[in-house]
Amino acid sequence: MRLLRSIRFNIFLGLLIALAAAVGTLLPQVPEVPEKVSQFHQAHPQWSKLFDFFGLFNIYQSWWFMGMLGLMAFDIIVCKLWNKPPDVGMVALPPEINREEEIERQLSRKEAALKLKPYQALLRSDLPFDDAFGKAEGALKEAGYRLSPEFRGASGGAFVATKHGLQRWGSYIAHIALVVILAGSLVKGLFGFVEMVPVLEGGSRAMQNKPDWEVYVDKFTVRYYEGTRTPKIFSSVMRVQQGDRELGAKTIYVNDPLDIGGVRFYQASWGAGGMFRSVTLKIGAQKLSLPQKKRVKIKGTPFTVEADMMLPNFTIKDGQADTASLDLQNPAVRLSFTAGPHKTSPLWLFENNPELCFVEDENGMLDHAPKPPFQIVAIDPVLFSGIQVAYDPGYRIVLTGAILWLTGIVSLFYLHRRRLWVLVEPDDGQARITLGGWSSRGPKEYEREFQGLVKRLGSSLACSDFQISRNPLLEVS
Repeated sequence: MRLLRSIRFNIFLGLLIALAAAVGTLLPQVPEVPEKVSQFHQAHPQWSKLFDFFGLFNIYQSWWFMGMLGLMAFDIIVCKLWNKPPDVGMVALPPEINREEEIERQLSRKEAALKLKPYQALLRSDLPFDDAFGKAEGALKEAGYRLSPEFRGASGGAFVATKHGLQRWGSYIAHIALVVILAGSLVKGLFGFVEMVPVLEGGSRAMQNKPDWEVYVDKFTVRYYEGTRTPKIFSSVMRVQQGDRELGAKTIYVNDPLDIGGVRFYQASWGAGGMFRSVTLKIGAQKLSLPQKKRVKIKGTPFTVEADMMLPNFTIKDGQADTASLDLQNPAVRLSFTAGPHKTSPLWLFENNPELCFVEDENGMLDHAPKPPFQIVAIDPVLFSGIQVAYDPGYRIVLTGAILWLTGIVSLFYLHRRRLWVLVEPDDGQARITLGGWSSRGPKEYEREFQGLVKRLGSSLACSDFQISRNPLLEVS
């Protein structure tokens, strides 16, 4: 228990959590970008085994990360919230001032205690004791102070006036909020999920975390900035089915998801695989529309042509055709020509670079070919919509914690707690009022306000004289 209450251990644990979060930001995570995790596995197979063992590709759901969050929450409870807030010098009245049967003894102790406050004031009122006591309470209430009466008798009375008392609890509210936020994170890690569901336009796919939910993309739309392949906006007309029952349907955009009982479907990405509806091939004056894997006759010749594969971002890897990504940056189509029983070697043609051509041998190896007398002028690809599905049951808990944390920080740093100890005594038909003042921001910050309060009391109490002094034993800076 002593270790858990150590500030050094708190700092060390916080740094470990921050380091783990940084690693989770730098390394691709399976729930968000599974394709990048696969690429990392292919590029770094040895490191991938080690990272998989420690769960670094799914850090936020790993047992050790959940354990650190739980330990941090427990640590905050033990260190900060085990005891009630300290209130040194700020209790209802100083410890030596208690209810006693001997009023005279009480009064002498109160006067001694008030002299320990950073600021003191002595006022003499022309009003009788009862009127002066009531006027003093009323003036401080009007100034926004909350009163706590201590005692009142024939020989005198005392009360404490407090303003912005919530400031005392600011640090505790902030620490409670951290525990709430950590609890929400644990709930998300234990019971929530994030997964990517890539769905071809016009197709469907079942979810991994909810296998009986089928995600359909009826239409996918992407618009580009004029003259570029940079997407301007993309959206999916989607629906979710559970058997024959439709759970929800919506056209989703990047920041406008479909919400079904807390399970949110976001438009996260898009891309092209190897499928296409048609390719337009220009041969002389002819334009042929080639569906995928269907032979089309070239008029006036004995040849037929077939387009069987498309790569969205063509590149060459180990001498063979490959794609660098699923973005339509450099689309290429593989064609083959047939005349009777004879079939040519496949050719790779490019929509954006018609002068470039590669020939592919029986082993899939590529070689440059002369510029062909035909070219690809258009490709109608079948795109897929990358839908991110997220369920976060801890969201409301974290949101509550964030609001609590903001409340605690504001009350701690922006509220200025003040306390006045007021002692009223009868004095030959008049009244003698002794004040002690304290502020959470230090004596110097409170000096002008204290002087204004004393003058306000003096006016309300019809005081003929008042004195303001500092405690010489306390440094006022």
